Amino acid sequence: MIGNQIGQTVWELVQQWVPSQVHDHERKYQSELQDYLDERLNNPNERGIGIGGGIGTGLGDRQSHQVSIERGTAYGDVVVDDIVGIELKRNFTNSQKRKLRGQLEDYGENYDFVIACACGIEDIDGWREVENKFAQGRGDFMDRTEYRFIIKRRENFGQQSRDGRDDGLFDSGGLF
Repeated sequence: MIGNQIGQTVWELVQQWVPSQVHDHERKYQSELQDYLDERLNNPNERGIGIGGGIGTGLGDRQSHQVSIERGTAYGDVVVDDIVGIELKRNFTNSQKRKLRGQLEDYGENYDFVIACACGIEDIDGWREVENKFAQGRGDFMDRTEYRFIIKRRENFGQQSRDGRDDGLFDSGGLF
């Protein structure tokens, strides 16, 4: 399935992405992630992912990937090829939990692959509650949509780890 192939590639890129700094608005994270994904997916010189679908996308002769902000019926924060929807949260708190659940349900009706990414987090319990709900599925569209969750730690913003990925949640220096 093409959605899962491009979804996996985008997931790996989102894992590698480290925000350049702590931003005061979610929109700035959206713009930065859009630029990063567009460059990595469409530039043939970027680590083997690029024109022609690149390594791991399984998209054959496709010449480019469309990376948009607030696109489609669900208005995904960042959307790749109308297949992958990415919802970004800035400093996720308990008060955002209900809204995130609704957004992810909406995304599930519109995208094959959904990524929720917290750029800083205040409420790990609420985040894990939403993550667990979507990992279990409900026998409807959510069983056909693949959901992935990631937390970007504020202390790592502006840095890149040795292997190009964020440190694990509990590695070297606290949670978030």
